[in-house]
Amino acid sequence: MRGSCHCGAVRFETRGPPRRTSICHCSQCRRQSGGTWASADLARGDVTITGEVRWYHATDRAQRGFCPTCGAFLFWEDEASDEIGVALGAVDGPTELVVLRHLYVPDPAAQPGGPLRDACLCGAVTVTLDADPGAITACHCVQCRKTSGHVPHSLDDPDRLSRIEGEVATFQSPGGALRSFCPTCGTKIAFDGPTGLLSLEAGLFDALAGRAPDLHIFTAFKGDYYDIPPNVPAAPEAGPD
Repeated sequence: MRGSCHCGAVRFETRGPPRRTSICHCSQCRRQSGGTWASADLARGDVTITGEVRWYHATDRAQRGFCPTCGAFLFWEDEASDEIGVALGAVDGPTELVVLRHLYVPDPAAQPGGPLRDACLCGAVTVTLDADPGAITACHCVQCRKTSGHVPHSLDDPDRLSRIEGEVATFQSPGGALRSFCPTCGTKIAFDGPTGLLSLEAGLFDALAGRAPDLHIFTAFKGDYYDIPPNVPAAPEAGPD
């Protein structure tokens, strides 16, 4: 498999089949991806990485790698083993794989009321939303999959009632959207669309961990390694206004 981050500054190539495939729902992966993170685990010697990767040690055991330019969450590495996890959402073209397991799946939860307040992995950036959160949207477009490593989940803040405190890095996607993330740990913060609509990354908030997306968009561009749940609102492109 070959793949890259959203901006193309970091690229990778793998050799041989992965040892396992997973989608992880843990709080750390939710923060760095904005939703959930999908990976293929391979021997470290079977993965070639080119470009600058910023590594963040979320625990004393493992490090997480992301692109410092666009914030794409690309790698998870257990330093006590010879394995590295590679983001399936960042693969160019079909992976010809199927995800075989889900990890740290949270219990389904009713939608909480506001306010919501949480922080990135390293604690340097906090986000507060005083209003009740609305619908959660899962985006399957190529840009979002490369940035998140799988599928990000977002909630709209049309009146810009949220408060983002702390230093954030930004990357402007083709099309004009501005994506923000913590430059230290890679946590995804927000998506500021070219029309002025601000969306917060739902994966940042632990209170929303059990919420399934209410809408799936750009499903025509979904990855081949997973399925969208049946009987959920979905749109092949941008969806309803």
